[in-house]
Amino acid sequence: MKLNSKSKIKSFVILVSTALTLSICNCINLGQPQGLGPTGFLYASYSLGLSERNLPKLPLKKGKACVKRYGFFFTSGNASIESAANAGEILDIYRIEKEATNYLSLYSSLCTVVWGY
Repeated sequence: MKLNSKSKIKSFVILVSTALTLSICNCINLGQPQGLGPTGFLYASYSLGLSERNLPKLPLKKGKACVKRYGFFFTSGNASIESAANAGEILDIYRIEKEATNYLSLYSSLCTVVWGY
């Protein structure tokens, strides 16, 4: 079945309006799934320090926990402070950071990084 130009335009308008509607009602998100910091449609990578105490002179251990999104359909993981502290075997937290990465909105991750003893 060959589409004429009116049908192509109509299909395009329907596609764009559907995408905008889904985006506006937060049914889809182009960029970072968490809405934290700047979002890049093609690429984004950044780290944000959220809290920090006076750092001791001893070297700190690092713990990291992430949530990852594949495409628009599958998200998994646990980026809680507790899971990051458990991953680094940390009992006393001195610094908390968030790291986010996004590639073409097809893969993105949000990680919580904790530093402490």
